[in-house]
Amino acid sequence: MFEGLRSSGAVPGNGDLHVTSTHNDDPVARSLAAGSANVLSLHGCTAVQAGLPAGTKGLVVGGGNGRLRTILADKLGRAGFVVAAGDPEQLNGDLPENICNRTLTGEGGGQLELTYELRKSLFTDFAGAPNASSPTKRAQSTNADFWKFTDACRAALAQMESEQLARGSIFDRPVVG
Repeated sequence: MFEGLRSSGAVPGNGDLHVTSTHNDDPVARSLAAGSANVLSLHGCTAVQAGLPAGTKGLVVGGGNGRLRTILADKLGRAGFVVAAGDPEQLNGDLPENICNRTLTGEGGGQLELTYELRKSLFTDFAGAPNASSPTKRAQSTNADFWKFTDACRAALAQMESEQLARGSIFDRPVVG
């Protein structure tokens, strides 16, 4: 996980540290993605970027694997999370260069863009990024919504893997048409 630790209002700001998912060249991350049947990446956005009203606790479901996107949207929606109906081009994660789409199966992965409000709601203490004096602040402040979110994501990945294995091989792609 990468999170900028520059203070609010710092010049240059954390935006200068942003590495897009299509420009992630970390060899360990790329190796992990390439060796995994399915990848799910988490990103942050604003509600407006997600096509939602300002202040909405919601998310965009993206990624190159259309079936995984459908399953994720269903599981997260059923868990009570607001899933944006649109497909914002800059957030949908469907480019082949996106690290989440560089999977072992070649089917692509899933990408979730969580609004700030949703990210904040998953913790009892969201007063800033972990740092040297408090490296586990957020890890120690997860709440029931955090675990609902985690469980929904895990269930979606388990269903995707089950469907892949039911095809006889995780490398067999579904026939379309």
